[in-house]
Amino acid sequence: MVGMFAVAAAGSIRPPARPIETTTTTSGVAVALGRAPEAQAGEAAEIAATDLWMAYSRDPVGTDRSFRDRPVLVTGTIRSIERDFKGRLLVRLNTGDAFETVNATMASRDNPTVTGAVKGRAISLLCQGRGMLMGAPLLGACSVK
Repeated sequence: MVGMFAVAAAGSIRPPARPIETTTTTSGVAVALGRAPEAQAGEAAEIAATDLWMAYSRDPVGTDRSFRDRPVLVTGTIRSIERDFKGRLLVRLNTGDAFETVNATMASRDNPTVTGAVKGRAISLLCQGRGMLMGAPLLGACSVK
């Protein structure tokens, strides 16, 4: 009984609030690290692919809280368009790092707007944040904006 009480009490203790750090995106918008950019309910937070990757590399947990399972409008340059293991279209966006990308899985299996896109072209995608895998931000259910 005492052990159960100790575990329950420890779970209710919250760490002190930390100050909010901000950074400026390449588009000139101030983004609070650890929080999503200010967006109204139901609206998508707007961020550049390079800024999303940088936010995840600096603070993965805080950025995950800000973007995971939320609508995100990501703008970036296409590095490649491929198919994933399930046959869905996967758009990889440049991040400024030669080895890292932001990976966006399209909502439809054959999106004519994406299949006709070329490497190096700028694109804006409305997606759901899916977290991070092996250092790469993941986006799902994407559509071209």
